[in-house]
Amino acid sequence: ALSWSLFSAGILGLGIMMGAAWAYESLNFGGYWAWDPVENASLVPWLVLVAGIHTLLIYRHTGNALRTTNLFLILCFLFVLYSTYLTRSGDLQDTSVHAFTGEGITKWHLRILLLIFMLPAFVLFISRYKQIPFVAKEEETSSREFWMFVGSLILFLSALLIIGMTSIPVFNKIVALFSSEESLFKPLATGEDSAYSYNRIQIFVAIILGAFTAFGMYLKYKATGKKFLKSLVWPTIAGLAVGALILAFGNINYDEKGLGYMAAIWIAVVASVYSLIANASYIFTGIKGNLKKAGGAIAHLGFAMMLLGILISSSKKEVLSLYRGGIPAFFGEGSTENPGENVTLIQGMKTDMGQYWVTYDKDSTHPKKPLWFYNLHFETKDGKEQFTLKPNAFVNYKGNTGLMANPDAKHYWNYDVFTYITSLPNPETAKDTASFKPIDLHVGDTTFYSNGYLVLEDIKSGRNVPGFQLGPNDSVSVASIKVMSKNATSYTTNALLVNQDGGAFPYPDTVMSESLVLQLQKVQGNEAQLGIKESNAILKYVTLKAYKFPFINLVWGGTILLIIGFFISAVHRREKKRILNREQGVKKKEVGEVAV
Repeated sequence: ALSWSLFSAGILGLGIMMGAAWAYESLNFGGYWAWDPVENASLVPWLVLVAGIHTLLIYRHTGNALRTTNLFLILCFLFVLYSTYLTRSGDLQDTSVHAFTGEGITKWHLRILLLIFMLPAFVLFISRYKQIPFVAKEEETSSREFWMFVGSLILFLSALLIIGMTSIPVFNKIVALFSSEESLFKPLATGEDSAYSYNRIQIFVAIILGAFTAFGMYLKYKATGKKFLKSLVWPTIAGLAVGALILAFGNINYDEKGLGYMAAIWIAVVASVYSLIANASYIFTGIKGNLKKAGGAIAHLGFAMMLLGILISSSKKEVLSLYRGGIPAFFGEGSTENPGENVTLIQGMKTDMGQYWVTYDKDSTHPKKPLWFYNLHFETKDGKEQFTLKPNAFVNYKGNTGLMANPDAKHYWNYDVFTYITSLPNPETAKDTASFKPIDLHVGDTTFYSNGYLVLEDIKSGRNVPGFQLGPNDSVSVASIKVMSKNATSYTTNALLVNQDGGAFPYPDTVMSESLVLQLQKVQGNEAQLGIKESNAILKYVTLKAYKFPFINLVWGGTILLIIGFFISAVHRREKKRILNREQGVKKKEVGEVAV
């Protein structure tokens, strides 16, 4: 049972974190875990399963905790079924972006399925409870099994809190059957910051588990002597010292939720660093580098690394797209998006974004869908690095379902630059209805537009113009025009007038950032007639949000180590079982031969 439980925990944990990685790369909430009810529904069975694995280890080595193990493993499977119900019944459709909108018959199928497995399991467990082997002796507080059991209870209580808060919509519906107070529990699940409702509790779980996984491997079953405790001294000193250095120089100052919560984050960082160093040390000192026996230590090391990555990447997440002027973002009533954390890029213009200059280079659209693809050019302000991100966005203007953005990210070993589209102009309402206003100018003359002025600097006519095939009687006139905006930004444009085959064909030039179109309509010597058009419809812009996630690779690296640890342990336990069965078979054969 132990090897299969380890294998199951590895596979389920891998699936959960693959979902987190997909959410990070594909969704636009700016992270990898949002405490969405569907995410929680997958996490809870894993937490209970891991608790059951630890109590099963206790039973294997001491003969104790078998009752608790049976309960945990039964609940693990029942929570899988209950999570399926939560996801597919439709009860979470108002609180989760991933949940199904279930039909009535689907709900009853899932309820019946849950009862079919739940009732017999609990009936058998209760009826056979006294027959399950039980050791009445209390564990020594210095023993490994004592702290493993406490840690298992912490995992189980954490799972109960998560599933309880996730199930609030279900509780509401049950309450509604007996009263009209359906919203009795609702604020806990759908408050303005529901994620914090989970984080403020789970941060203490992280602290406890970080500490337990640090010293737990150094303890012995049944009792631990001073000799083994001495081996923990240097990892403890190193862990506390490195943790203190990270706090001193890492600038982990997440004070948005108050000093108490920030202090809890600091303690959790130290606990995770302590666990990481202690488990790495145990692999080399406790088991002398024997990787076949290192599954537990590797899993704990991976958990500590993942926990450290979660704490640093979340608490030090930096918004790069702070509003520093230009076109302000507007998201309409009811939007939770903060305009001050969004920047609007105008095509062709460099925009200040933290340590980068960002330019909206170009875009393209899907031929059949309202899907826009954007090329955003990033350049560090010191000019040492350049890269291009290509987020895209789907907008259903007719259905009024809002914008669905797919982000893009630039990955470094120590941080990620993550960006996604938050708003773009509606092509249905941005139609160009403005017309050209003709103005006669001589070379050197100045005229004004709403946001500045322009100067006709020069007029040239000729036949040697690249891109045009002209006949002997054809010519091209080029007007060089300087545009100066109110913010002292200047642009040089060239409007063309092609005289070909007896007709005059203007080729206007556009200053996108000024919403300005200039057209050369007539030319006579040093005098020209310019057509000036101002239209917001020609201004191409996009609004986006950008984050910097420091050390997020610790999350993914820790996940890989955690899963590897589970699989190493599963294989090792399987091998030990095979050897034990072979030895028992040999003994039985020898006993049979003696009897004969």
